[in-house]
Amino acid sequence: MDDVLFKEALRDGDLLKMRKVSKGDVHNHCGLGMRFSTFNKWAGGNVKEPPKKMNGLEGLDNYIFNETIQFIKTGEGIEFLIEETVKEAISDGVKILEPSIDCSFTRFYSKNKEFFDTILKIQDKYKNSIQFKPEVGMPKTISNEDLENLLIPCIDSGVFKSIDLYGDETREDFERFKEYYKYAKEKGLKLKVHVGEFLGAVNVKKAIEILEIDEIQHGIGSISSDYVMDMIKERNIRLNICPSSNFILGAVSDMSNHPARKLFKKGIRITINTDDLLLFDSGVSQEYIWLYELGLFDGDELNEIRKNSLI
Repeated sequence: MDDVLFKEALRDGDLLKMRKVSKGDVHNHCGLGMRFSTFNKWAGGNVKEPPKKMNGLEGLDNYIFNETIQFIKTGEGIEFLIEETVKEAISDGVKILEPSIDCSFTRFYSKNKEFFDTILKIQDKYKNSIQFKPEVGMPKTISNEDLENLLIPCIDSGVFKSIDLYGDETREDFERFKEYYKYAKEKGLKLKVHVGEFLGAVNVKKAIEILEIDEIQHGIGSISSDYVMDMIKERNIRLNICPSSNFILGAVSDMSNHPARKLFKKGIRITINTDDLLLFDSGVSQEYIWLYELGLFDGDELNEIRKNSLI
């Protein structure tokens, strides 16, 4: 039934119908996973709207550090961010949500257990509507001390189902995180990393070889090397792509030639996701309709991509 409804929604450009179709959002940052209007109302209406175009990660960070982070001061604030991300996903028909929750959020609680219990409480509250699979995230700027004091307790908690690393791609210090990824794997976590968003295939290859990842967040720079694309395909690494994010941050200048097309034709598994809904104002349902209207994919191809996100 979902297959039929999905193609009808694409053909008609019907967002309400599309939101009734089961889908996944597996590249999502919990601190920015709700609509701007929701966050702004919670913040007392004092937040400036995000710009329509940003200068890469620098522009993104400038907005976050100048506008959103100042309002997040307590554990109650963290709980709001997580729960609103889950609620937004449910309203968009998302059945599998893998939102990154930064390990530094533990600092807003007097005890780690309070942080973990907050996540589990939200997970249980919405268990009949969505598979909420928390992901522990960390920036590349994290200190070695915080890797031990913040990340390791999150891995050991059993709360998180995957791990992710994000930040400035020019910091190619994957070796620093190798043992933590190995430990996360031993604990049963799926391994993800942000790579190949602004840099090319060389960077992607290093991440794959050093961290032995299961999935790549973005990975669109892989198209600069057939060898790396073949490596991704042979290792069955899934690429979790966020079209609006790529366009607004300037990683892609021409959406009609988005690298997702070439990656898909290569036989690489890809998914379509939101990244930061607050910033980019496009849910997964909107992303699918946009890609269809651009002519980047046909209905059957997008349906295959949708199903990839539910595995």
